[in-house]
Amino acid sequence: MPVRIGELLLKEKRITPEQLQQALAHQKANGGKLGFNLVKMGFVKDEEITALLSKQYGVPSINLTQFEIDPAVIKLIPSDTAQKYQIVPLSRAGATLTIAMTDPTNVFAMDDIKFMTGYNVEPVVASETAVVEAIQRYYPVAAKGVASKGGGAGGGGGGSTGESALDLATRGLEEMQTLDAGDVEVLEDLEEIDANTLAKQGEEAPVVRLVNVVLMSAIQKGASDIHIEPYEKEVRIRYRVARIL
Repeated sequence: MPVRIGELLLKEKRITPEQLQQALAHQKANGGKLGFNLVKMGFVKDEEITALLSKQYGVPSINLTQFEIDPAVIKLIPSDTAQKYQIVPLSRAGATLTIAMTDPTNVFAMDDIKFMTGYNVEPVVASETAVVEAIQRYYPVAAKGVASKGGGAGGGGGGSTGESALDLATRGLEEMQTLDAGDVEVLEDLEEIDANTLAKQGEEAPVVRLVNVVLMSAIQKGASDIHIEPYEKEVRIRYRVARIL
């Protein structure tokens, strides 16, 4: 589980109880995480926090301010994912993607990124301040929102004719809102299914069409897994496709 940075700094005698209370009060009034506020108030240096976290978690640390990241590596992780998990992709070597994160015990984040990219994930620890600044540097605000459209592991490519898989899925979701319970068709006992069958069934009820379009797209991509993520105003569908290195 993640450590409490305030308690860790106290234990290591890097800050006093009075400084911790001041930082907590500042955090309550201004927001942000405790480590960020401690650095901002000058009670501790950013590199001190990084060193302590590295020692606590038993993983290597990195100074992000001295690290230049390849834009091709940045593109592997969408902006919203980087912000959600407070991570920054650093480098890729073969089938391994190294990421900087403030909490390398966040198994859910690493599993999600592994599923999304198809790479094994190797974490290194960095301070909150450095990670936040790196995200702001490599993921400009203007680009946020672009990551959820088009490219990436979950982007649905358009077909050779007619609507793309994304268009069909979107239309299916819209039509689903008008369905009664009796309109939903349940498919059972399907031992084998192919893209042609799914395409034909895609002309049927919206729910069936939506599911079949997702499956058809997975077959066309050669995907081994389908990951459906519901958000407040959208649903993201990701396909896991094995990479040949």
